[in-house]
Amino acid sequence: MYSETYERACDHAFKALRLSPFDPLNYHSYLALAWVHLFTGRYDDAVNYSTLAIQVAPGFSVLYASLVAAYVNLDRLDAARAAASRLLEVAPGWTNSAFVRMSVVRPELMEMLASALRKAGLPE
Repeated sequence: MYSETYERACDHAFKALRLSPFDPLNYHSYLALAWVHLFTGRYDDAVNYSTLAIQVAPGFSVLYASLVAAYVNLDRLDAARAAASRLLEVAPGWTNSAFVRMSVVRPELMEMLASALRKAGLPE
């Protein structure tokens, strides 16, 4: 997913989930699927995979960021703000600037995510 080979990323994520459906690290596969769908404009699917990831690892803040971004892109701002609130409960020191500095994907994609997070009211 990080190299933007999205079809291959989905294949690998689905295979991992099939081979080990109860693995406590499955949130990695779900996050990859969520971001693939975010970056390709399939926001309903991004909500679904973000939600599944959160169910596996409710203490991992980036999963909530994914959910917030998906909701913002669906223009579901109330749901985005609720997810942003939960993100801040999990990671009280969260800032968009620190998230962008993580640079896990190319800058344009990080900025797309940060822009959505700003719309939901997360701190800069």
